Amino acid sequence: MSRAIREHLRDFIAIIALTAAGFATAVIILANQAAALPEWVPLISEERFELKAELSSAQAVTPGQGQAVTVAGIQVGDITGVELEDGHAVVTMGVDEDYAPLITDEASLLLRPKTGLNDMVVEVDPGAGESIDEGETLPLASTLPNVNPDEFLAALDADTQSFLKLLLAGGGEALDPEQDRGRKLGLALRQFEPLARNVSQITRLLAQRRESVSRSIHNFRLLSEELGNNDADLAAFVEASDAALASFANQEASIRAALRELPGTLRETESALTGANEMAQQAGPALRKSLPGARALAPALRGLRPFLERTVAPIRDQIRPFTREVAGPTRHLREATVGLGRMVPSLRTGVGRLNEVTNALAANPEGRDEGYLFYVPWLNHNTNNLFTLQDAHGPLRRASVLLSCNTAGLAENTVFPTTPYLLMAAQLTGLPTSKEIC
Repeated sequence: MSRAIREHLRDFIAIIALTAAGFATAVIILANQAAALPEWVPLISEERFELKAELSSAQAVTPGQGQAVTVAGIQVGDITGVELEDGHAVVTMGVDEDYAPLITDEASLLLRPKTGLNDMVVEVDPGAGESIDEGETLPLASTLPNVNPDEFLAALDADTQSFLKLLLAGGGEALDPEQDRGRKLGLALRQFEPLARNVSQITRLLAQRRESVSRSIHNFRLLSEELGNNDADLAAFVEASDAALASFANQEASIRAALRELPGTLRETESALTGANEMAQQAGPALRKSLPGARALAPALRGLRPFLERTVAPIRDQIRPFTREVAGPTRHLREATVGLGRMVPSLRTGVGRLNEVTNALAANPEGRDEGYLFYVPWLNHNTNNLFTLQDAHGPLRRASVLLSCNTAGLAENTVFPTTPYLLMAAQLTGLPTSKEIC
């Protein structure tokens, strides 16, 4: 081997160089392709978050051709697979790990064409729920397939299709270039330019006030909810206001008399305030003269000081240690009550749901229809009838065998000649022949 390499060293080096160049070219091509490569491919593969979605139709979906998965118009992954399960399509998508936390369990998917050649794109609305787990499948309720124009037109009834044809024919006649109707229509549309400009300005101003309107609606909702929660108090307030206004109405004459007396009352009040001002001016010297009495109060306060000093020891040695000992149990008691308070609403909800289930089971509507509990004996009776045949090996469940013309002919021509015991079993059970069936 080494001798052959030495004799053909140039050729051997050329083969190695061509192989390396081919490998590098393949790596460059695969790295620039839109296809998503598995994680085990070195250098050019990348980790992907796998997401599945059920679609009623996966028309024009071609995995491995770079069909994108987008969020808000930004590509976050590719379509990597599609398969048929239970009569509907299941599309597998590979999403970049950086964007995977954006997709929640309330996400919705729309399958839309990106070009006129049905180059499909999966548009994802992330939703506002909890983050979805890898490999989880979004149900049909969260997805919508692409709707082709022929499917839309096929959904119309015959009369609507006829009217649509007439509308298109009338539109073609209205835009007939031979009669210069298109130019006339263009001139007519230009007359709407001032209106469109004014509408644009109004729309812009409304957009500027959008935040204020939103805040007003939010505050009005809070006010309405608060009024709704306190409707009894509001009704009582209205009734009290009505009674108060009725009392004012009944005392109209007295109110008028009081208003007539108001000017004299204001004059007397002014005179009283003037006198109070004079009294305040006279009270200043009197208060200054009371300062010796306040100074004489100091010995009494000093006599009270020993009593206050004797109360320090009981507070420090008895009351304060007691409060410190009680603080721990009180804190734990508070934590226990907080947990109990959080559990009570859930427990109340669970008991309420259980009560609803038992009410639904025990309900017996009026008329000929019966409730669920009425059919429990029938279920027991039908269950017993399923196992009424038995032999030495125990009960046998009833079953039925369906035999078609083709199956009977195939069994008589191929199975029975090579398997005698099956032919005997067919004859013992009275299995009909292909002539009797066909």
